[in-house]
Amino acid sequence: MKALQKFRKVAWRTLRRSWHGLREWSGDAAYERYLQSGTHQVGTNGPLTAKEFYLERLNRRYSQPTRGC
Repeated sequence: MKALQKFRKVAWRTLRRSWHGLREWSGDAAYERYLQSGTHQVGTNGPLTAKEFYLERLNRRYSQPTRGC
């Protein structure tokens, strides 16, 4: 019985870490990192909402000139 409980604990830990890594890799956790960083408090009226943050990232990404042909 103890072996099964240990296996479940290890399996869940591995699954959580994998899910966290996938979210980090895909950029899905960027808003949470933004909130935790505290950089939003400098010179602003508070943190952006999730929608505002997403739009800001899109604007930043696509407003710069590309090096296309």
